[in-house]
Amino acid sequence: MIQKIFDCIDARADEYKEFLKEIVCIESCSDDKEGVDAVGSYIRAHAEAWGFQTQVVPFEKSGNGLLVTMNADAALPPITFTGHMDTVFPRGTFPTLWREEDGILYGPGVADMKGGLAMGLLVMRALQDAGWTERPIKFIFVPDEEVSENLSGEAGKAFIMDNARGSAAAITLEAGSSKRVTVGRKGSIRYKVNVTGRAAHAGNNYAQGISAVKEAALKVLEIEKASDQAQITYNCGIFRGGTSANTVPGETEFTLYNRYWRLEQRQEIRDHVEGIIAKSFIPGTTATFEITGERLPMDATEDNYALAAHIKAVAEKHGFGSPEPFLKSGGSDASYTTMAGVPSVCSMGPGGFRVHSVEEYMPAETLVSRAKLLAAVVTELPAEFGPTGR
Repeated sequence: MIQKIFDCIDARADEYKEFLKEIVCIESCSDDKEGVDAVGSYIRAHAEAWGFQTQVVPFEKSGNGLLVTMNADAALPPITFTGHMDTVFPRGTFPTLWREEDGILYGPGVADMKGGLAMGLLVMRALQDAGWTERPIKFIFVPDEEVSENLSGEAGKAFIMDNARGSAAAITLEAGSSKRVTVGRKGSIRYKVNVTGRAAHAGNNYAQGISAVKEAALKVLEIEKASDQAQITYNCGIFRGGTSANTVPGETEFTLYNRYWRLEQRQEIRDHVEGIIAKSFIPGTTATFEITGERLPMDATEDNYALAAHIKAVAEKHGFGSPEPFLKSGGSDASYTTMAGVPSVCSMGPGGFRVHSVEEYMPAETLVSRAKLLAAVVTELPAEFGPTGR
């Protein structure tokens, strides 16, 4: 059966490279609801033409969610794929939306992660072509992963968890490699902080001014002092303030982003950050904050390691490398499949490099090789595999 599936993947490889081109050329920045919905509509139309079941879950601020299912009535628990349709690139960022040179594919989101979307659908079609009907396969298409579901909100996170719950395994198709499979990821909290002082003429009335910029800078330095690459990191990525060079700035805004490994560290972070925000280093200043985005960590559970061990064994058996379990600092929606109690791994998509840059690229060959690995992982998952609760 597995060789038949591999042959079906080879037969459809060019078709799915073209499919990838089509969705890459639909620009779909996270806050571009029209663009994200266009990607979802394109996928849905093709999935329905192939005979798969589809369900659209509407969201007001983000693009809509999409669920695609095959073998819905199969007896064994499903395997769930997840992937996101949004990118980090506003319209017009790339002068050329698609480029292929020497076996390398370039374009906005080609690796992060429209390549994974095309690859997962290629696997589903190949399984269908080969007549494999052992389990349901569910594919959750997420509209706003790049902004931590900040637009779809709690309903967006519930969309992932509710559809993953009860699965034997969940596999997120972010860009990957033959050397690693991700079993744990950091969580994050994003703060927007506003600091107020008192504006004044920087020459005539300097002493009457209270610098919001100086206060904000002291806060940032104190917050970031606690960063530890191995545990919790704090980063001020955006800093804005002042009105003119000769004015003591009365208002400042900065954005703070942190990452952490374990759920129990979340309260430690909040106590640290919010305590410093509340403290006035310069008398006469005040500060307020709001949390503008949050993703909980993907806990590296024993179940996740067990799924990774299965993947490693399958990869070695079929000559697709020897991927080791890996903890990755960046976040993904594998956090929510893990939270749903499902054995989960991430980074199982095609190869990807220079992601989030205008030189983002994907080796075309990995669309096929990684699809074959995923197909083998799915078809060779033991019938009894599933959550243990450990």
